[in-house]
Amino acid sequence: MIEISIKNKKNSKIKTLILLLIVSISIYLTGCTTSDNGNNQSNNNDSLSSSISSDKNVKIHFIDTGNSDAILIQDGKTFTLIDGGDNDDEGLMVDYLNNQGVKDIKYLIATHSHADHLGGLDSVVKNFNIENVFVSNGSAETKSYRDFINALANKGLSPSVPLENNKFYLEDSYFEVLNTNGGDTTNEQSLVLVYTNGNDKVLFTGDAEEGTEKEILPKLEKVDLLKVAHHGSRSSSSQEFLDKVNPEYAVLLVGKGNSYGHPHQETMNKLKKMGVKVHRSDECSDIIFESTGDGVFTSCKDGSYNKGVREDGNSGKSNSNTSKNDSFKNKQNTFNSEEIVYFTPKGKSYHSIKNCSGLSRSKKILSGTIEESKKNDPCDICYGK
Repeated sequence: MIEISIKNKKNSKIKTLILLLIVSISIYLTGCTTSDNGNNQSNNNDSLSSSISSDKNVKIHFIDTGNSDAILIQDGKTFTLIDGGDNDDEGLMVDYLNNQGVKDIKYLIATHSHADHLGGLDSVVKNFNIENVFVSNGSAETKSYRDFINALANKGLSPSVPLENNKFYLEDSYFEVLNTNGGDTTNEQSLVLVYTNGNDKVLFTGDAEEGTEKEILPKLEKVDLLKVAHHGSRSSSSQEFLDKVNPEYAVLLVGKGNSYGHPHQETMNKLKKMGVKVHRSDECSDIIFESTGDGVFTSCKDGSYNKGVREDGNSGKSNSNTSKNDSFKNKQNTFNSEEIVYFTPKGKSYHSIKNCSGLSRSKKILSGTIEESKKNDPCDICYGK
């Protein structure tokens, strides 16, 4: 069934450290001046907006990489890639882009430094011509991030933080970045982008959480299509945010049986109550929307409003028949060192969700990979089997 909406509208360790330092300096400087590489960052391009073709279809590919993000925007022969899946998605990403005829990528955007958003980008950088690389205002000491930075350095590319209030043009369409100030957690450093093609607007949110949503709220307006933040986690998609953007369609990039139970029921209930039509990669695999400039549509069938179910089939509920030792062993086997978790500076455990009751008394909650957290004990509440 086809749905359509018509409206008006950077030996080794030393080398790596040096590269990371160069990148940090580059990012800082770029936040103060306009990058020449950005081609069309200037507001002088505002006059182009009047010539946008309303009958030209742009394809937006939400690539099924499991519980990770990868989005390809195809405007004629001009491509933008937002995130690139996880580490084990490198081959998938290269194959998918090749199948779409991609040779050059005008804008390569890593919304933030978590592995499930940039894990496959080093392979993309190695295999395609990249014109501009945009990153969020933050960094990480993980292998995935170092691989990405090294791949860029090997091709003479320097990432920069895009300037707010500038339009970055593909062909006729463009995107704007709503936030570059960073945040208290890696997720809240996520770049949020609004993409415009004619009268159509699409919002890409990375893993932005409620703090970021609140920051950008004054800049938001109604959109046709929302990429739901953080795979449908309850830590994102506040009601105030959803009311402001009021999407007709929402896409959730989630993996079947993922360890987080994404999407969470709280998020799905909000979308259902608002009457938002949802499309999920765990149900529809690759999701391709087309934007006509005066409406968006997809052939992907409507998705369900059900919460995600973990591989053990219990959506994270405790199993009293499983001993604590067996449970811990199972957890260690199930979750990898670059899984995104929440933790406190002095705590012993890491948590899968920010509002876990085990964190309720904590004044400072951090976010990052298990490797970054340096914690060895998964929370029994979050990861109970």
